[in-house]
Amino acid sequence: MIRRLASPLVGAAALAAVACGGTPAPTGPARPPGPPTVAVSLADVGLEAAALDRAADPCTDFYQYACGGWLASHPIPADRPGWSRFAELAERNRAAQHAILEEAAATPVDAASRQLGDYYASCLDTAAIERRGLDGVKPLLDAIAKAKDARGLGAAVTALHRAQIGALWTFSAIADNLDARTAILTLDTAGLGLPDRDYYLDAGFAAPRAAYLAHVQALLELAGKGKAAAGLAADVLALETALATLTKSGVERRDVSGMYNPTDLDGLAAMVPGFDWKTYVAAIGNPSPGKLAVTSPAYFQGLPAVLKASRPATWQAYLTVRVLDALPLALPARFDDETFKLRAALTGVGEPPPRWKRCVDATAAALPDLLGQRYVAAYFPGESRDAAQQLFAAIADVLDAQLGALPWMSAATKVQARAKLARLEALIGYPDAWRTYDVAIDRANFAGNTLAAMTAEGRRQAAKGGQPVDRGEWLLPPFIVDAYYNPGANNAGLPAGILQPPFFGKDRSIAANLGGIGMVVGHELTHGFDDQGAQYDAVGNQRDWWQPEDLAQFRAKGQCLATMYATFEPVPGHHVNGALTLGENIADLGGIKLAFLAYRQLRAGADKTYVADGLSEDQQFFVGLGQAWCAHDREAEAVRRLTVDEHAPPKWRINGALRNLPQFAQAFACPAGAPMAPTEACAIW
Repeated sequence: MIRRLASPLVGAAALAAVACGGTPAPTGPARPPGPPTVAVSLADVGLEAAALDRAADPCTDFYQYACGGWLASHPIPADRPGWSRFAELAERNRAAQHAILEEAAATPVDAASRQLGDYYASCLDTAAIERRGLDGVKPLLDAIAKAKDARGLGAAVTALHRAQIGALWTFSAIADNLDARTAILTLDTAGLGLPDRDYYLDAGFAAPRAAYLAHVQALLELAGKGKAAAGLAADVLALETALATLTKSGVERRDVSGMYNPTDLDGLAAMVPGFDWKTYVAAIGNPSPGKLAVTSPAYFQGLPAVLKASRPATWQAYLTVRVLDALPLALPARFDDETFKLRAALTGVGEPPPRWKRCVDATAAALPDLLGQRYVAAYFPGESRDAAQQLFAAIADVLDAQLGALPWMSAATKVQARAKLARLEALIGYPDAWRTYDVAIDRANFAGNTLAAMTAEGRRQAAKGGQPVDRGEWLLPPFIVDAYYNPGANNAGLPAGILQPPFFGKDRSIAANLGGIGMVVGHELTHGFDDQGAQYDAVGNQRDWWQPEDLAQFRAKGQCLATMYATFEPVPGHHVNGALTLGENIADLGGIKLAFLAYRQLRAGADKTYVADGLSEDQQFFVGLGQAWCAHDREAEAVRRLTVDEHAPPKWRINGALRNLPQFAQAFACPAGAPMAPTEACAIW
């Protein structure tokens, strides 16, 4: 337990009492000697001495210094591809959800808790799942069996999409890039069984491809395809490889303009002739969507030829695998076990998680607000929300001051940037209004419950197309350990799930909190001004609000980061993709800088400072940052994430950002030219 200090160092009251306006502390030399110091322990300020590796040199590898002790004492669990402080916190949150669901299943007190309890209980009832076999997905399999011509294929794809099972493409409703007040139904490429297009096209992924081929064959054998399964599996892999060839790379998908291609039903019919688009949009829940969009016209234009080159039997096998892979928890154990074998091959995980954990997650995905409302009521104190709001405001004020003082940005662009920040809305903790779910739950039919919940959510999403955007809608449930920025709504979400140690605590020091959750807040704020977010204006429209000279300088500064990160090699032979991770790297660097300046501002004028186990308050800030991001992955998982993830690995998110921050080198007296204090650094915001 953290011992609370009777000083301005800690607590929600301290944050609430500090004025958030004014100018941030200077970014130059370290502050001159100030008020007297008081010796305390790291535990007193909310940090963990055991997580440190005091033998490591912070100027050489700060991540090892901050996290080496934690890494040594926290091996990766057998059922995990990796382990991290995020995962630790998620486990605590899952335990809280588990308690709620167990109580709801045993003694429901109202209709909503009965929904939760029955859904969760149906997931745990493996005997009923075994008895039902494939009956729960029979309507989908029956539709697939009729896919013997273009009309039948279209009907089968439509049936899968109604249940939000991705095959060939998926749909969602997002703010229209050119009219953020209105949602636009958008079709995106999807339906690959391997993690990314590169797994099909890169010679280095031959082993995962072989594992996937064996997996597809096994699933088809379980589905009754007999001796034909081997040949069909090869055909499915060939079909998916052709789809991968048409699919954009991760870097290409970061092109905001390239991912926005407006069209309508007639335009879709021209791209994919012979598909009944009117029936499709009506079936998924929006017969009159109006304006539509696709993320890749080339993909949809190439789709007919790919499908024509395949036999109907291949279509059927492909769609069958998509269904079975989408619903392993709802099917007999033989299907679930086979799906796990593929996951093990792709990530290196040794065993599946206990079923109860997976059932908690499944219930949370199906009925997030029902569970979230109860999670918040039981586990999230109101003062934590108040403190987080104060902290968010403090960091936003620092960003405003930084925008006003940037030497490389013209006055005209600064006006636009600060106007955008002024319109940015913070969503803290949980939504003000909770959703309900019109889904009938059968305690003895988990597959049916799963499809019912997925279908209801699909219809809700589809119905948004052409309608006004709800700018206050939360994109994550409150128990998630994560945060986000939504450029189309110009808002940032900070769920209750992450507002806990090691990120945040109402009784932790300002330095610890600003290093932990402060970086997260600054990161999401900076996303509004990363290489993608900077293309959207204050109301969420994609619009060029930059002066040309400023935009050229901004892009050059971003290229500095992309080039630097591309030199990092987390796994031998596998480097960070600097272009893929650019937006997150900009947000990391900006977020840490903003959090540090906010911490300095909040501590300005203190009558004493605290040295915790020999660490100054500046050093405590950086240790708080590092300790929130301790993590390690199995090699297969690390390679997968380097391929598909827009985030660099945690070690390189921390070391990569801090080596560009002069305040870090000052805090630890790093000599110029040290690995964490290179003579050439990148700076943007």
